[in-house]
Amino acid sequence: MSYFTKRRRSLGMYAAVTIALLALCTWRLEIDWGLILANFQVSVVRFTKTYLPMDFSQLREQLYQLWITVVISIAGAFVGMLLAFFSSLAISSKTSRYRVLKYLVRALASLTRNIPEAVWAVLLLPLLWYGDFLGFLVLCIISYGFLTRSFADSIDETNASCIKALEATGANYWQIVVHAVIPETMPSLISWTLYAAENNIRSATVVGMLAGGGIGYLMSIYQGGLYIGYTGYQLMASCILLIIITVIITDQISAQIRKRII
Repeated sequence: MSYFTKRRRSLGMYAAVTIALLALCTWRLEIDWGLILANFQVSVVRFTKTYLPMDFSQLREQLYQLWITVVISIAGAFVGMLLAFFSSLAISSKTSRYRVLKYLVRALASLTRNIPEAVWAVLLLPLLWYGDFLGFLVLCIISYGFLTRSFADSIDETNASCIKALEATGANYWQIVVHAVIPETMPSLISWTLYAAENNIRSATVVGMLAGGGIGYLMSIYQGGLYIGYTGYQLMASCILLIIITVIITDQISAQIRKRII
C-alpha cells in the first residue's frame, strides 16, 4: 500500500469520525439547524440594530479604563513572572533539589493554571470585593500558573554540560542559576512573559466584568441596564472595538520584541 493511499484512508477515517461526533452532539443537544438557518437573517438584523452605530460619547472614560486594563495586565504578568521563575527552579529536573518542595510547587502551579480566570474572580470576590487590585491579583495568579510550567520546560531544555561544568568548579546553587540557567533561558523567559501579558489583556476584560477594574467593569455597567434603550450596547460595541485595536497593537509590539531577542 502506497504512502498516498494510506494518507487518503487516514483522512477519510478522521473525516468520518468528525462527522459522527458532530451528528452525535447535534442529536444530544437537540440542535435544530433548520431553525438556526431560518432565523439567521433576523438575528443579523437584530445584532446590527442593537450594537450599531457605535457610541463614542464616553471615549475619554473608555480610554482611561482601557489604560487601567493594560497596566494591570502587564503588572500581573510581571509579578507572575517573578514568582514563576523561582517556582520553576523548584520543579525543573535540572535545578530541583528537594523532592517534597518539587511536588508541592508543582501541585500549586497546576491548581492555579487549571482553574479559569473567571472562577478565580468569583472565588476571590467575597474576600477583596470589586476593584482594580482584585483584577490584578487574578491576572497574577493565572500568569503564575502558566509561566511556571513554561519556564520549567525551558529550563529542562538547557544544556546539562554547562551546569555540570560549573558544579565541577565548586559553584554553589545560585551561581549555577545566575551563570548557566538564566543566560541560556533568558530569550524563552522573555518570550513567554510577553505571551502571558498578551493573554492577560484578553482575559482582563472578562475579569473586569466579574470582579471590577478596567474596561471590563465599564462594559458590565453598560450591560447592566443603566442606559436607556440600545445606548448601553452601543457603548459596549465601542469598548469592544477599542479592545480589538489594543490586542492587535500589543501583538505587533510583542512580535517585534521577540524578533529582536530571538
